[in-house]
Amino acid sequence: MNPSFLPVVKTNSESLISSKIPHEGCPMGTVPIQRTQVDNLTDLNSISRLHLGSNLLNNYQPLTTASPGRHFAALTLLGLDTVHGARAGFSIYNPPVKMNQVSMSQIWIESGPPAERNSIQVGWAVHPRIYGDNRTRATAYWTADGSKKTGCYNTICPGFVQVHPQYHLGQAYGATSVIGGEQYVTQILVYRDKESGNWWLVIDNSIKVGYWPKELFTHMKGEASFVQYGGWTYNSPDGVSPPMGNGRFPNDDIKSSSFVSQMQFVDKSDLFVDIDEPSASSFADNTNCYNKKFWGHQGSALGECFTYGGPGGNCGI
Repeated sequence: MNPSFLPVVKTNSESLISSKIPHEGCPMGTVPIQRTQVDNLTDLNSISRLHLGSNLLNNYQPLTTASPGRHFAALTLLGLDTVHGARAGFSIYNPPVKMNQVSMSQIWIESGPPAERNSIQVGWAVHPRIYGDNRTRATAYWTADGSKKTGCYNTICPGFVQVHPQYHLGQAYGATSVIGGEQYVTQILVYRDKESGNWWLVIDNSIKVGYWPKELFTHMKGEASFVQYGGWTYNSPDGVSPPMGNGRFPNDDIKSSSFVSQMQFVDKSDLFVDIDEPSASSFADNTNCYNKKFWGHQGSALGECFTYGGPGGNCGI
């Protein structure tokens, strides 16, 4: 199965290198199945609840019990009515993360009121509780009710439909970026197919990994209304938050910071639209631990660019 169309993406890679996920080929007519450390429903529900209230627009309450253990540094698009998708390039890093911690960099595409929030979230993550290791892996999550009763990572439970025979969610990246050295980037596109209404995941501009059926959602059957880019972390029971991005605060050198580049959304005409400063609002809930910076347009290689990250530590509730 393939989508009815693929939005045309124009990129100039310049010195940015795409970090290809190693091939894990399957026989004709079959697809890869992810292996995880999640072995029971209780664990799955507990992990999914990390995403409760995970967007900043409706739940930005820094250092309160509204979002215990979670911290954000992200850029939100304001005033959107109809969104058919979003894309961006994320520099890939491998921050040190302990067993009960999470560090993830991602796109959020969402719609609906908080109690009924429909959400697709895609990016890279270091998540030992799911994967059983500290490698950086392609990771996605969806929910149809703000993570109250629905919500699932990758293909751990029914939801995302795997299509590609080689590339799949949960795979580790072949290489990660080095601060001050080689930069590896994953290009992520999530968009609504205009014929089927399904939400497709495309990586590196042309690899159609799979899709989320429109039937999963109540408020995203036709379009979404919210787009966000950036990072979030979850801390361990000892209260220490892990690094976000490359573990450093954003500085005056984009390529030595953890960055999101080529940020665009897909409008109601299925055309890519660049983000502009008046429509963007950035947040960091504890600037002692994480921070952010919106750079605007930075040439053809980076496009609209946002940097974020930090060392974590004792960041509060």
